[in-house]
Amino acid sequence: MKMNKIKGKWILLIVSCFFIYSAQAQSFYSQVSSKRVQVGVPFEFAIVLTVSGTNYVPPSFKEFDVVSGPNQSNSVQYTNGVMSQQIVISYGLVPKKEGKVTIGAASVVAGGQKLETNPITLEVVKGAAGNQTSSNSTDDPKYSSKVSGGDVFIRTGVSKNKCYVGEQVTITQKVYSRLQMIGFQKFAQPTYDGFYSQAQESTSKGQAIVENVDGVNYYTYELFRSSAIANKTGKISLNPVEGDVVVRRQTNAKPKNIFEQFFGSAGYEDVPVSVKSKSLVVEVLDVPQAGRPASYYGAVGDFSYKVATTRNELKANDAFNLKMTISGKGNIKLIDAPKLSLPESFETYDPKISEAGNTKTFDYLIIARSEGEFKLENLDFSYFSLEQKKYITIPAPEIKINVLPADPNSKGAQVYIQQSQVKETENDIRYIKKGDFVLLKSETEFFNSSKHILLLILPLLALATGLFLRRNYIKNNSNAVLVKERKAAKLAKKQLVNAEKLMQQNKKDEFYTEILMALNSYIGNKLNIPVADLSREKITTVLNQKQVDPQSTAKLVSTLETSEYAKYAPGAVSGDLQQVYKNTMELITDLEEQLNKKV
Repeated sequence: MKMNKIKGKWILLIVSCFFIYSAQAQSFYSQVSSKRVQVGVPFEFAIVLTVSGTNYVPPSFKEFDVVSGPNQSNSVQYTNGVMSQQIVISYGLVPKKEGKVTIGAASVVAGGQKLETNPITLEVVKGAAGNQTSSNSTDDPKYSSKVSGGDVFIRTGVSKNKCYVGEQVTITQKVYSRLQMIGFQKFAQPTYDGFYSQAQESTSKGQAIVENVDGVNYYTYELFRSSAIANKTGKISLNPVEGDVVVRRQTNAKPKNIFEQFFGSAGYEDVPVSVKSKSLVVEVLDVPQAGRPASYYGAVGDFSYKVATTRNELKANDAFNLKMTISGKGNIKLIDAPKLSLPESFETYDPKISEAGNTKTFDYLIIARSEGEFKLENLDFSYFSLEQKKYITIPAPEIKINVLPADPNSKGAQVYIQQSQVKETENDIRYIKKGDFVLLKSETEFFNSSKHILLLILPLLALATGLFLRRNYIKNNSNAVLVKERKAAKLAKKQLVNAEKLMQQNKKDEFYTEILMALNSYIGNKLNIPVADLSREKITTVLNQKQVDPQSTAKLVSTLETSEYAKYAPGAVSGDLQQVYKNTMELITDLEEQLNKKV
């Protein structure tokens, strides 16, 4: 019993030592981005420490050029309430020569013990430039040397670099990155000139996978996958695809606040890297001209074919449907509608085209106009086989159509006469012309006609007339003296309107006052004489200079004197007010005519 207890203690001690050793071994280790690297191409070497340590001694890098580092990042994690800290010290290394190269051990003192990493042996191969790289250069201060042309790029892939016109190929756009990809920006679904393309589901399905390219591991993600069919021949360049790939990288930036320092979030940053694929050339060959059958309508691939009618017996003027169904693999969406060779008395229209998966149906509506027995011929279908590299013709079965006489009681019954049976009688009966015809230009076309040109010119003429009238209006009203002279009679007659109202009310004194004011207003404005200078002598002198009739001048002076006398000696003047008003109107009109003639 005692021996069992001793054995149990020893077993417990051995197990405890094993777990302590394992914990120490996993608390300090080194890793590389790839164990197969290229000369002159940088790769990442990192040392991970999960315990507190001191006296860190890095390994020797004598076989490498250190292009970045040491870069240190800290992170803190909580698992079930237990905090764990991780310190990562990374370097950017560039191999100097080919061969087997070993990175030695690094050491650190933790818990009073010296911990060492295991040496890592790398295979260094000859450097090779990437086919399609990022457009960023290492000289751009926005990106570190770890986000260089070889770290992130996009590549265009095609299932065949040489194909036939009408042959279906698959075009892909795949992103390669040595850093963790976070997202994609500014990418658009690509289109390819010279191809009928249709987007397909990406094989990545939201998940990046790791691929080894020339010994270097990359995260890869298929952005776009398209099914494309060439619709023209020659060497066609596929349009490049460009956008931004957001990657997560380590940074030397110091924590901005206590939270970044505590949680270690300042050790990484997400940066967009602009990438652009190189143009890829696809050679598209034309299908052979030799041996091309008449029933070939552009089909390339592997197809089956069947043709059928809805009925084989009908009455004249009735309709039936002819269905031609094509199924299989190939450019089924680009197959043209077959051209029918029907009997002369059969009428048809453009077919109704329907597609369902890998099947395409052409449904023709055909009307039989005359009775008899007919055969539908030349309904074969031909396609170019990619496997056999030759044309294959699928013959159509013989189709007979029996057309019975039209129903005489039917409203739609009509007699159909073939064109060969129609005889021209002078010029009154002619068969409807078939085939192509030429449209002649009409002489009454509105465009470029005289009406069209006139309507274009009229707005310009209206604008010019408006500007001319506006200019004259401004010119005529810019001189205040001339404006008063021109409007003198109009203003005086407005004053006489008040006099007429007073005359009707038999207000004699006020009437003469208005007469006097009307005459003074007219003479002052017409002769440009201030009101203060309107004396009898001044008025007579100016009118004589204007060569006004002396009788008119005397009549004006007499009317002014009578009106003034009535104003200052009310009740002393008698007379017919109606006659005074009439004489004043005639006087102003007479003076206006004489003065305007003198001008």
